[in-house]
Amino acid sequence: MATVTIPFSFTNGDPIVAAEHNSNWSAIQVYTNGLSAGNNFDAGAIGTADIADGAISTNKIAASVTLTTPNIGAATGTSLSLTGNIVFHTGTTTAVASYTLLLGDDSKIVEISNASAVNLTVPLNSSVAFPIGTAITILQTGAGQITVVPVSGVTINSTPGLKIRTQWAAASLIKRATDSWVLVGDLAA
Repeated sequence: MATVTIPFSFTNGDPIVAAEHNSNWSAIQVYTNGLSAGNNFDAGAIGTADIADGAISTNKIAASVTLTTPNIGAATGTSLSLTGNIVFHTGTTTAVASYTLLLGDDSKIVEISNASAVNLTVPLNSSVAFPIGTAITILQTGAGQITVVPVSGVTINSTPGLKIRTQWAAASLIKRATDSWVLVGDLAA
């Protein structure tokens, strides 16, 4: 926590000297300008310098810890090492017609069920900025074959083709670069 240091002190009833008043005003102004820029205050964050080796033990924290991040894709240069059982539940997006991927589909299963053939469209990065490393599972639950279709400017590398092979087959779509993806799984030409 930062502290404002007033360079001069006043005693109740004494006259205020202009030079002292101006100096105090300048100190307060610098401090408050720093606050508006995000400096000079403790936002409650705990940095690695605040945690000594072995300072946190299981008897000091709850048996179950929840890590909440607003956007894990923005967490760069950090790591989290865990041991034991880690449980992760994948969300599902369900569609019954042709579908264009949305940012919310990142790390989800996109499940499409239709009796007729449908397209799953992969948009340009300028339209939907998936982080590099995004993985989306595509699951065909209907008889209609899913074709993964890149919009103009998007490249999807795959073999033998860009179609999910049959009902109950799946494939993973993985972003490798700005507008470059790879499709792997149970595919057909």
